[in-house]
Amino acid sequence: MSELADDTTAGDAAPTIRARDDVDGCGCLECRNIETVTTRRTALDALVWSLRLFRSRPSIVAFAGVGIVANRLLETDSINMLPTPVVGLFDVITAFAFVFLIRAYVGTIVAGELTGDTVAIREGLHRTSTRIPALVGAIVLFILSVMAIPFLVSLPLLVLVGVVPGNPVEVVGFPVVGAISVVVVTVPFLLLLFKFWFVPEACVIGQYGPVEALRISWHVTTNYRGKFVLILIIAIGSAISFYLPTYLPEMGTKLGGLHPVLSVISASFGEFLSIVWASAYAHIYVQGVVS
Repeated sequence: MSELADDTTAGDAAPTIRARDDVDGCGCLECRNIETVTTRRTALDALVWSLRLFRSRPSIVAFAGVGIVANRLLETDSINMLPTPVVGLFDVITAFAFVFLIRAYVGTIVAGELTGDTVAIREGLHRTSTRIPALVGAIVLFILSVMAIPFLVSLPLLVLVGVVPGNPVEVVGFPVVGAISVVVVTVPFLLLLFKFWFVPEACVIGQYGPVEALRISWHVTTNYRGKFVLILIIAIGSAISFYLPTYLPEMGTKLGGLHPVLSVISASFGEFLSIVWASAYAHIYVQGVVS
């Protein structure tokens, strides 16, 4: 049966999967209709499972294709004919849709498949759209955290600079000051990005609010650190392998003529792979909250 047919026969609501402590009643796997094999899949098993999911749910590929085409159109010269504020607005909308909304839709579909409750296309879109405020709120909290933590970390250094006479650059040298500044800003950002990676899944699949979504993501990345790091390494390696050809120096006229085509293909395929990772992330989130 096609997914279009499933859209007319699926249940009325997308499943909500929360941490066991947040479930009313029994939170065991059987009561939540989640098979034990789901909790035992490795990171590579989750990736293979995601690829198989795409074959049965072509709507994921279709929505991803729309986002990829929109991104390619924004890279054309014709879009630059519009006013700069309009182009910037389009960039923000397409980035939010591709990075968060498509990932949210994929997570909803994954939750349905893992619970045996097939989610209709309309229900997947409805759950995604209703969770936009929570997603935006979580993003705002993340940005505020990224801005606040470096300030708090650097506060003792600022006090020390005020106490010690002289210019700190002249005292310890510019390389040292520059290195400290980079560490103070970069390390907290990377740490928070890692710890809050599963916030979209918590907002959509678990229907948590922004603050609770941050808490759940922190918990999942703590318990499933090794599995998540493995998938993250694979994702980064894949992105590098597909984006690298677009930045290699042109070699000869023939290769130079193919370069724009290679750029479009590599960028598009890299973005499509990010949807595969999104499915795997949703799978890991479910493993993390039900185990």
